[in-house]
Amino acid sequence: MIGLQTKLRVPDPWDVTRIGKEAGSQLGWDAIWRDVHSLYKTGLHPAIGLCIRHRGKVVLDRTVGHVEHVPGAAPGAVTTPDTLFNLFSASKVLTATIIHALAEDGVLDLDERVAHYLPGFEAHGKQGIRLVHLMNHTAGIPNMPQGPDAFEVLARGRYPLEPLLGLKPVTRVGTTSAYHPVTSWLLLDEIVQAATGKDLRQVARQRLLEPLGFQHMNYGVSPEDVPRVAKHTYTGPPTPGFMSRIFGRTIGADLDTAIGLSNHESFLTAILPSANVVATGRETTRFLQMLLNGGEIDGTRVLEERTVRRAVTEVTRVQLDGTFGFPMRYGLGFMMGGDRFSLFGLTTKRAFGHLGFTNVVVYADPTRDLTVSFLTTGKPMLAPGTLRWYWVLQRIAMMVPRVQQRAGTSF
Repeated sequence: MIGLQTKLRVPDPWDVTRIGKEAGSQLGWDAIWRDVHSLYKTGLHPAIGLCIRHRGKVVLDRTVGHVEHVPGAAPGAVTTPDTLFNLFSASKVLTATIIHALAEDGVLDLDERVAHYLPGFEAHGKQGIRLVHLMNHTAGIPNMPQGPDAFEVLARGRYPLEPLLGLKPVTRVGTTSAYHPVTSWLLLDEIVQAATGKDLRQVARQRLLEPLGFQHMNYGVSPEDVPRVAKHTYTGPPTPGFMSRIFGRTIGADLDTAIGLSNHESFLTAILPSANVVATGRETTRFLQMLLNGGEIDGTRVLEERTVRRAVTEVTRVQLDGTFGFPMRYGLGFMMGGDRFSLFGLTTKRAFGHLGFTNVVVYADPTRDLTVSFLTTGKPMLAPGTLRWYWVLQRIAMMVPRVQQRAGTSF
């Protein structure tokens, strides 16, 4: 339960470590993996997966822990590099890329008003909100509307449009960065369906994933693959009241409910544009590598380089985010790195990617020719052990030498 401190009793991490196919490297990645073991020993995460590509090659692809490990119960199967993980809010990387792909195709215009695609959205002074505002978190509508509860939404398989049309701004459009965990992404989902007649899963598969040969990376999984998805549990000390209020306001459910839903088959088979892309670490870094390459990988181009460049160029200046209060920079759908404050480690100003609830992070760093997928299944809030999580990210940034520019791209 959220109100109780919960900690897993973990076995020797070497007993539950599994290693995928890795290319040789002189950078000493085993030191990073020892840091991951130290994090695992805190008991904050039932499972951890870390996949790293450097100069396009997979140099580390490992997991530690169990697909399901509830405190007080015997653990289930050991995770492997083929285990599927939910990216949570890092799902926005795929959703944003779809929006940019449709803009490249002329199906969407990022500078067009939302009300152009969704008539009625202009109510309550929202006529000035454009697609770019939805994607860089300056639309001023971060809070979920009063509407059906989360279980009802999953039963329907879709969030109703009417409450979204009735959203009331809390800040003036384009003036303040405030992270939108759910609202703007539900609107983007509606816009894609209005413009294409297809759902996000279909568009993702046809426009990006099938041409690139992906097997699993998409919104949710088939019912038969649900057992392959690593399950989540709350760990760490009690959640501060102010954090609970923020989550309740912006995602429409308290943390206990959200974590329970994330393991539910209805959640894992739905299409949730900001919350349930499921993939392996290897697939995630391959997708990021495609973006790092400027829209191409393994001889297949799915995006023009100028499209990727627009997506991952800073749009908002560094400022305290209006939702969580942390210094943040946003591109169009991506969280951007920084030199003095960054989710991806210090001196990562050109990096782009996303954080996922709560200690999931995926990113690409053109300065280091690097892509990283760091996937976890514990849900601690402000637990001291999360410093070990951040240390893994900082160690990667410290260890990999920086270059001026990647050959063959303008990044």
